[in-house]
Amino acid sequence: MNHRRIRKNNRWVKLRPPRLRRLRFRRGTRQAGQPLWVYNNGQLEQERIVAERWMRLIYENPVGRASMLWWVKRKAVSRLYGLYCRTPLSARKIPKFIMENEIDMTGCEPSYKNFAQFFSREKADISFPKEPKVLGSPCEGLVSINTNIAPEKLIAAKGADFSLAELFGDEELAEIYRGGTMVRIRLTPTNYHRMHFFDDGVVTGAKFLKGDLYSVNPLAVDRVRRLYCRNKRALVKFESNNFGEVAMVEVGATFVGSIVHCFDIGQRVNRGQQASFFLPGGSLVLLFFKAGAFVPDKDILTQTDAGYETKSLIGHPLGQ
Repeated sequence: MNHRRIRKNNRWVKLRPPRLRRLRFRRGTRQAGQPLWVYNNGQLEQERIVAERWMRLIYENPVGRASMLWWVKRKAVSRLYGLYCRTPLSARKIPKFIMENEIDMTGCEPSYKNFAQFFSREKADISFPKEPKVLGSPCEGLVSINTNIAPEKLIAAKGADFSLAELFGDEELAEIYRGGTMVRIRLTPTNYHRMHFFDDGVVTGAKFLKGDLYSVNPLAVDRVRRLYCRNKRALVKFESNNFGEVAMVEVGATFVGSIVHCFDIGQRVNRGQQASFFLPGGSLVLLFFKAGAFVPDKDILTQTDAGYETKSLIGHPLGQ
C-alpha cells in the first residue's frame, strides 16, 4: 500500500492512516430474528418486545448497528426523548400503549398529564410477604438468579460476562460477595418502574457511576461487551435486618436518563417503602447477597439454568 510522505523533524516519514478503534461488540450467541421466551405461571411464552423492529435493526443488523447504535446510546438522545415525554402531546399515546401491551392498571391513577407521569406511575396496592425471612421482589420484571458467583466473571448472558469490581467501581466491595448470589430483574418499558425496599434496614451508602445508555434487552446484552458496566448506574449499599449487607445496582438504559432516589444516606427504611424510580425506558436492577444470606426459589433457579427469565410481580417471593 502506498502512503503519502511528509517531512517531520528533518526526516521524511510515511503518513499512515489512523488505526480503527477496536469494536466493543461481539457476534452473539442468539441468531438474528430468534424470539425471546420467558417463563410465566408454569409455562413458556414469547416475550413481547416494545419497538421490536427498531431493536433488532440496531442490535442484530450489522448495517443498523454501525449507523444507529452510536447515537441511540447517547445521553442527549435520552434527554430529548425525556423532554417529549413530559409534554402534554405525549399523553395521546398512553391509551394505545396500555391496550397493546395489556398493562394492568389496578391501583393506579385513571389518567396522566403526560407519558413520563404514566411511566413512573405509583401503585396503591403494593404488598410484600409477611414472613420476615422471605424475600419479595423489590420491583416488577423478568427475574433470573445466579448462585456461587465469582466477582471476576459474572454471567450477563450466555457467553457474555462482566466484572463485579468494574460494575461497583470498588474492588474491595466486590470481593465481599464472592460465593454469594446475584438476583437480576429486567424491567421492560411496560413494567411498573418503581423499586421498593424488600426488607427493613438502613441505607449505608449510595453513588452514581457515569456511562452510556444501551438497551438492557437480551438482544443488546448478547452483543455489547460488558454492557452492565458501560451503562449509567447507581450503587446502593443496604444493611438489611434479615439478609445482611446487600448491594443494589440500578442500571439505566436507552431513554432512561434519570434514576431518582427516594431516601437519604443513613436513613432507616421499612419493607415495602419506596426506594427509587426510573424515568421512561427499559431498565435493570441487580441485587447481590453474601454467601449463605439468601436461598433462591428452586423453580427460578431451574429456569435460569435453562436460559429463561421468570416473570415476577413486585413483592412476589423470590426465596428466603
